[in-house]
Amino acid sequence: MAEQAEQRDHAAAERGDPDAMIRLAVLAGQRGDAAEAERWYRRAASDGHSEAMLHLGGLLEERGESAEAERWIRRSADAGNVNAVGAIGYLRETHGDLEGAHEWYRAAADRGDSYSMVRLGLLLVRGGRPEEAREWLRKAVRRPGQLLVRADAMRQLAHLAVQGGDRAEAERLLREAVSMLVEADEPATQETVQVSNELLTLLGSLLRDRGESAEAEQVYGWAAEFGHTPAMIELGRLMEERGRPAAAEEWHRKGAEAGNLRSALLLAMLLMEQRRPAEAEPWLRRTAEAGVPPGMDFLGTLLEKRGEFAEAERWYREAAEARIDHAMLRLAHLVEKRGALTEALHWYERAAAAGQDMAMLKAGELEERRGDRDTADRWYERAAQAGNEFGMFHVARLRTDRGAHEDAEMWLRRGSAAGNANCMALLGILLAEQGDVAAGEQWCRRAMAAGVPNALTDMKAVLEAHRGPGL
Repeated sequence: MAEQAEQRDHAAAERGDPDAMIRLAVLAGQRGDAAEAERWYRRAASDGHSEAMLHLGGLLEERGESAEAERWIRRSADAGNVNAVGAIGYLRETHGDLEGAHEWYRAAADRGDSYSMVRLGLLLVRGGRPEEAREWLRKAVRRPGQLLVRADAMRQLAHLAVQGGDRAEAERLLREAVSMLVEADEPATQETVQVSNELLTLLGSLLRDRGESAEAEQVYGWAAEFGHTPAMIELGRLMEERGRPAAAEEWHRKGAEAGNLRSALLLAMLLMEQRRPAEAEPWLRRTAEAGVPPGMDFLGTLLEKRGEFAEAERWYREAAEARIDHAMLRLAHLVEKRGALTEALHWYERAAAAGQDMAMLKAGELEERRGDRDTADRWYERAAQAGNEFGMFHVARLRTDRGAHEDAEMWLRRGSAAGNANCMALLGILLAEQGDVAAGEQWCRRAMAAGVPNALTDMKAVLEAHRGPGL
């Protein structure tokens, strides 16, 4: 039957019937024969068929031939095809011409094109004009037909409602959109199922945020059962939050086996937390080899703990180059351990630039080892300013050595307040040297209680060295 219909279309197309040409082009596209589809679209477009012009432009754009694509789509728009007017807006948007996109979307929206209303709404949101965006999105929702476009408009309105603090309205919109798609008379398509799953996942997140965990689990589950991996991710995370690690592992594993790299990473992390590194390693390798920077970092950590330092360094380096801050610090540590101090300092400096206070401290230590106490002092102070108590101790130590006692005391008091026992001990010695032996002894006793057993003895030794025995 279908074969006979195709033969009739061939005969009609050869006689110059543009509608038959369109049907043949669509059929060729479904078969994956882009060249045949283009041949029929070109014939129909050349005969003035505006829909064929639009589809031909779409094929050319997919192939990267943007200039010719836009020429055909503009010809379709000039012939009165409102969908082509919106398509020009999309071309302008993808090429970075937001002003032009706004103009074309507005022209199509004014003529009733729901798709352009939604795209125009999104552009207005990006431009900081949410109220105008809501107006166009609501118009799209009210337009008959085009269920997927209407559902998308509801989703965007839900996002705006969340941003405006009206989560109840967002939830209402998402529920209405899901119901509209589920209850539609039209047969469900793959695209309909995909959009429904996305709406359900967003709805599940709203429910979880307001503490409705049981309903959130149910809503996520509907989408997850249809193979929606973002829902599997959220469902797995919800199970972790609810203290159900076995269920969390099940959903993370389903997502990972479906090829979702985030699911694979979450599964690996869960297995690591459960002290199952051998099971975690294949999933970490999958994410690392696929170029997921956190996967590289975690794989490096696993290998380092196992003593496989060379391969750990390799993965830390990959993650560090991808700007994972902790990986920079770990890489620097491994490089320092094998004696490559210049390279280690380079990575400590990069981690420090990313805000890692421990990297600032380690950079200071390396500079001090190289004999550059001034640069070390600057790194220690940066670490101290970032709240690192060890940085406070070391900057105070260097400043004590060069006689900047007031500055040293300030840092020692801050470090002591943070609970650093070494700061307490050095503060005690500094105060005793300045003549307040009672306060010095008090701080040294605190240091002893905090883990510096020789603090009081050290203080007395310093006083004796400066003032003589018995003082």
